[in-house]
Amino acid sequence: MTARAPKPLPPPTMQERAAAAIAAQALRAVIADHTKLGTRSVMHVDMSRPRRGVWIEWWSGVPGFRRENGRYEHDLLPGWSYTRAEIKAEMIPDLEALAERGERPTVATSGEGSR
Repeated sequence: MTARAPKPLPPPTMQERAAAAIAAQALRAVIADHTKLGTRSVMHVDMSRPRRGVWIEWWSGVPGFRRENGRYEHDLLPGWSYTRAEIKAEMIPDLEALAERGERPTVATSGEGSR
């Protein structure tokens, strides 16, 4: 049986592009001043089969941005996760490309960014 290629995401809407611009600005502001992160919320999901758990953290100052089991993700970049070092080098440029040109990331630049 051959594997099917994943279905591509639809082109981003103008609302998604505007939200990506705001998200990139918010992340740059948080990197410059960590007090802008806002209130941290934490959730643990315990799954019985297979036995594993997921820790999810998110912050009120950066909507859509979360850390899941140590990897950082953003709602506007579905299917992509980043290490802490990749936020500034990859996540923010990916959000800016989405905002400016409507381009979603297609290739992991470090080899570790995609799932």
